[in-house]
Amino acid sequence: MVERILDSAASLIVEKGADGVTMTEIARRSNVVIGSLYQYFADKSAINRALLVRHHEEVGRMLRGYVSDVQTFNDFVAGIEAAAAKYYALHQSDPLFNGIWSAVQTDAELQRIDLADTLQNARRLHAISRPLLPGVDSDELMATCALLIQFALTTGRFALAMPAPLKRQMLPIFRRIMRGALDALYAENAHSRPGNNTARRGRGKP
Repeated sequence: MVERILDSAASLIVEKGADGVTMTEIARRSNVVIGSLYQYFADKSAINRALLVRHHEEVGRMLRGYVSDVQTFNDFVAGIEAAAAKYYALHQSDPLFNGIWSAVQTDAELQRIDLADTLQNARRLHAISRPLLPGVDSDELMATCALLIQFALTTGRFALAMPAPLKRQMLPIFRRIMRGALDALYAENAHSRPGNNTARRGRGKP
């Protein structure tokens, strides 16, 4: 029942935008009486929270799929780049992504949940990259992971509003910025631990 309600709410958000959807419409689309709907969700904000959490779970699984087998620094860079490209493509093709984000923009609780998810994913990347960059300050590495995740999210959202010629440049520019930030960490690591890092980079510079 919960999944049916959330699927119905998601389809309505795609059609009308997050602000234009009412609980009555969600109940009608879900084929449940309005009283039953309120037994599962106290209000529309609760539905938006559940949709955001489900979205985070989907994105988290995608990210884990790209970075779970990382062995070298090059693997790490390639995994983040592939995950960011996939997320960017989903933003351009899936209107639900943008419907959920519009709800986040106007709800402080959703913003808190979104930030917590960003930090959770950043901790995941930090745990993977820490053994590859042991000479880098841990807080600096964590901050870099968090910024790259947030920047990837923002790039996908921002590109939607851009004219086509500028939109085409967004993902390549993100890749250059991402690689620059990670290469700076690699250089810092090599400087702090001379002679110990070349083998961990992997074959060829990404």
